[in-house]
Amino acid sequence: MAFERLFRRVGANAFTSQVPSVEACPANPPDTVTSRRGFLGAGLGLAAAAIATGAVMTPGDVLAAVGGPRRLSLRNMNTGEKFSSVYWRDGYHVQDSLQKLNILLRDHRANEVHRIDPQLFDLLSAMGQRMSLGGSEIQIVSAYRAPRTNAMRAAESRGVAQNSFHIQGMALDIRLPGRDLKGIFNTAVSMGEGGVGFYRRSGFVHVDTGPVRTWGAKKTRA
Repeated sequence: MAFERLFRRVGANAFTSQVPSVEACPANPPDTVTSRRGFLGAGLGLAAAAIATGAVMTPGDVLAAVGGPRRLSLRNMNTGEKFSSVYWRDGYHVQDSLQKLNILLRDHRANEVHRIDPQLFDLLSAMGQRMSLGGSEIQIVSAYRAPRTNAMRAAESRGVAQNSFHIQGMALDIRLPGRDLKGIFNTAVSMGEGGVGFYRRSGFVHVDTGPVRTWGAKKTRA
C-alpha cells in the first residue's frame, strides 16, 4: 500500500514529537492493574466533580476519566488512506503511531510531511468519548498545509487565513459520517480547548490547538 511504503521510506524516527516512546518505559514499572485502577478512579472522581460544578472538562479530563489506551480511527478524504490503532498507552505516546499519523495528515498537494501536534489526537479522542463514537471513523478534510499550499488556498477563498494553524500542524478540518455538523461543533466547543470553526456550506468543523475561540464560516477565518 502506498501509505505503508511512504512510512517505510520516511522512517519511523522523523517528524515525531519529543515525548518518551513506549519502549522508554522504566525497567520496573509499577503494577499495571493497580496503576490503571488508581488512574481511572481519580479520573472518574474528576469527572463527577466537573459535572457537579458545571465546570468544562478538557480533553485530558475526559480521557483521564476513561483510562486505558487511546485509540483513533481516521480517514484522509483526499488520499483515501486510513489509520486505526492505539496512539497512546500507559502514559506514553506510541512513536510508530505518531509517525504514521504525521504521514497520513501530510500535505498531499506538496507531498510534505510535518509534525502534527499530539494534543489534536487527544482532542479527537476525547470528542469520540463524548459522542460515543466507539470505533467510528473520523474523516479528515484538511490537515497540515505547506505554506505555499495555504497561500494558494487563501488566494482562492476568503475563509482561509494566511497565518493558518494548519501550517504549523496544529489544525484539522473534520466531519463524521451520519453525525450532525452542529453537534460536532458543540462537542468540540465543550472541550474548552483551542479554536473551533463551523463551516456549514463546506461541511466540516475546524479544530486547532491555538488560543480558545469559536467562529462561524461567515464571520471569521480559519
